[in-house]
Amino acid sequence: MKKKYNQCFDISERNKDYLNVSIKRSKGILPDMEVAKAYANMINKISKKKISILDVGCLTGHFNRTFNRFLKKEYTYTGIDPWKIHIDAAKKIWKDSSNTKFKIGWAQKIPFGKKLFDIVICSNVLTHIPEIKKPLKEMLRSTKKILILRTPVHDKSYRIQMVLNSKWFKYTKVEPKDEFDERGEPRVYEYYDVHSKDYLESVIKKIQPKAKIKFIKDTFFSKKNIQNKNDKKLNKTMIINGQQVSDLLILPHYFVIIKI
Repeated sequence: MKKKYNQCFDISERNKDYLNVSIKRSKGILPDMEVAKAYANMINKISKKKISILDVGCLTGHFNRTFNRFLKKEYTYTGIDPWKIHIDAAKKIWKDSSNTKFKIGWAQKIPFGKKLFDIVICSNVLTHIPEIKKPLKEMLRSTKKILILRTPVHDKSYRIQMVLNSKWFKYTKVEPKDEFDERGEPRVYEYYDVHSKDYLESVIKKIQPKAKIKFIKDTFFSKKNIQNKNDKKLNKTMIINGQQVSDLLILPHYFVIIKI
């Protein structure tokens, strides 16, 4: 099984279902994500009239469509994603956009120099990365002033793995009988980690001791908009008793705003 940074390639490298959801959002066939609109509202509060944005884990750049509609300032948008199928699709969709560019890149090794972007955003990415110190260091290196994360946060940390098999996930050849190896380790999996507030703060402060950190619970969503019947994504988000839920998992999403 191909892995990098202990992340399984089967999850995204060939996953055309996941790709097509992002393409439809980028083209406006599916509605804007609630999280993208929340990001736009936060960016609008920044006093600078013209800003440069780096989106880490951009897929096909569907946040940029939302920013085009909702940002009330001039901006440039740069997206990086580790998967070629995402970046190839993004370049095709946004080929006529003069303020937009894309590049293959991992959160663990951002392919740009220091302090090139006014704001770096990273949504629903850290939860899938088993070791987050390197990505946080890279994102804080890349921003001039502000990093806004959106990720599950709780008072305790949880290491969670969704284990895949070929019966229900067509992009792996691992059969149900082979889900776990002889050591009891899953063969193909995706992380859905929840990090404690204390852990996140300690990692950020070690990288940037003077950083100002603010945690804002993500309540910026409409149940109707999230529970879109046309969204065919695996483990799509549902709203139960006011909480965002994916399959069996409650998702305690927070925006983490870091100013350096």
